[in-house]
Amino acid sequence: MTETNLTNGGTPASPHPETQSRPRRLASSRAAQDETPREALVRREPRRQAIALEHARICARLASDNRARDVLLLDLRKATPLVDFFVIATAAARRQSRAMASEIDHEMKQLGEHKLGMEGFEEGRWTLIDYGDFVVHIFSPEDRAFYAIEEIWGDAPRVEWTDASSSEAQAGQGG
Repeated sequence: MTETNLTNGGTPASPHPETQSRPRRLASSRAAQDETPREALVRREPRRQAIALEHARICARLASDNRARDVLLLDLRKATPLVDFFVIATAAARRQSRAMASEIDHEMKQLGEHKLGMEGFEEGRWTLIDYGDFVVHIFSPEDRAFYAIEEIWGDAPRVEWTDASSSEAQAGQGG
C-alpha cells in the first residue's frame, strides 16, 4: 500500500524518493554458473510417477476420443526436472480444442487430479493444462507446426498410450 501525500494534491508519495534517481546495480557476473545436469534428479515417489503416467495416458486417450490428430505422449523424466510427461495433441478447430480441454479437466477431477493452471482455453490455439507431473498441450494445426515442441523435446522417448485391450477389441471387430 502506498501512502498519500496530502501536500501535493493527494497523489501517491514515493516510499523512497532518493532511490528513484539512482540507477539499478547489475548483479555480479563473476559468480560461476552451476553446471547443467545431463539428467533430471531422481523423483522421490515412484508411485506418483506411475499415477502421473496413467493419468497422462488417459488424457491422450480422451484427446483421441475427441478426434485429436497426432496425439503424442512424451516421457521427459530424464530430460527435465520440471515435468515428467507431455501429452501433445492437435485440434482442428477452437470448439474441438475447448471440448477436449473441458473433458480432460473433468475426467482428471473425477480421478482426484487437480490442475495447477490452464492457459489459452478461450483462444483455442494452444491450450496448456498443467497438472504438475504432466502437462497437456492442445494445439491448432498452425500453432503446433510453429512451436514444434515435440521437436524441441526430440530426444524424449515416446510412450505408447493406447490401451492394448481396446486395440485388440477394435482389431477383432474389423475382421
